[in-house]
Amino acid sequence: MSLVQPAVFAQLRRSLPAVQEYVYFQTSGFSPKPDFVIEEVVRWSRFYNRGPALPGVYATMLAQLEATRARVAAALNADPAEIMLGENTTVGINIVANGIDWQPGDNVILSDHEHPGNRIPWYNVAQRYGVALRFTPVLHDETQMLEEFARRLDARTRVVSVSHVCRRTGQRLPVRAMIALAHAQGVPVLLDGAQSFGSVPVDVRALDCDFYTFSGHKYILAPQGTGGLYVRRDRIDWLRPSWIGSHSQQEFTLDGGLTLRDDARRFEFGTRSLPDQAAFGRALAYWEEVGWNCVFGYLTAYTDRLKAALMELPGVVLDTPLPYDRSSAIVTFRLRDRVTGDFVPSATVCAYLAEARILASTLEKDATRVRISTHVFNDAEDLARLLRVLAAL
Repeated sequence: MSLVQPAVFAQLRRSLPAVQEYVYFQTSGFSPKPDFVIEEVVRWSRFYNRGPALPGVYATMLAQLEATRARVAAALNADPAEIMLGENTTVGINIVANGIDWQPGDNVILSDHEHPGNRIPWYNVAQRYGVALRFTPVLHDETQMLEEFARRLDARTRVVSVSHVCRRTGQRLPVRAMIALAHAQGVPVLLDGAQSFGSVPVDVRALDCDFYTFSGHKYILAPQGTGGLYVRRDRIDWLRPSWIGSHSQQEFTLDGGLTLRDDARRFEFGTRSLPDQAAFGRALAYWEEVGWNCVFGYLTAYTDRLKAALMELPGVVLDTPLPYDRSSAIVTFRLRDRVTGDFVPSATVCAYLAEARILASTLEKDATRVRISTHVFNDAEDLARLLRVLAAL
């Protein structure tokens, strides 16, 4: 199967210094940033530095923030009033986890493959409020997975918080069916979109999720410290903000009166890096210009080719589902030692790849699984180099 990179993505590749030196398969952790994104940060930083308090300067920066909010909303098929802009995915998870009026005996359902960012906030809630944690298994058999999930739902389940795309296997969870099961019992659902936003199509209306958290610094190629939270309009008042401050309010008085904003901006407060948020918007504008269908089409072809090639290598065990509509831009595998039959430690495999200037990743609490995360800047030569080095190993 031939793999031809569209010219627009070849041009993007040339704007990424990191990929000139390395084969970069680490986007699911931290993406490299195109020159035009970095230049946008610099441009707006210089503009802001003209004098943040000067007439027109701060107002212009706030206008850029709102432009970014509108682009995020368009990418998710949401309303701008439902978008809170923050620093990363975990901020959004904390807003939800600490915005619920917990009672002892309540429970929250997570999957057993969650990132620490979607574990530790809930562990904290469990310790503080006597809330029970329930873990539903991530299985390739979706029917069995949904049955296991349904068994964990009950009248004391206050929220479900699961990844849209599993970071360990790249599997796209059957979240629409999970949401339907939860909603049938009146339970809201939070989707961790760290590995899905920019990697697979996301339509929060079609998914019908109550909350969706996301980062800009992964597949969007935006600066570190960008991301946010979608809160469905009817859930905004349902959450009770635990952290608010200047900018959260619609109005306040000097004797204790307070009215919060009536949209998701009530969860934003204080000083933030407005140049970074403007560059987040610039990155999203690039994807709008290219077209999301073009992005997802190339990712589908690339990861399909990668999975097929890995399966041809002796000793490789693929952990990612083959159909792209059940997977993503993440491909994980294990490598079996042909002499001992044991799986080679993932740290050993990644160190060997790093010597060949190929960046892959290991996963904490998982000593044998190697994760490859692709993006549209990866080309056929990247794939060929990976396969050559793995074959040698």
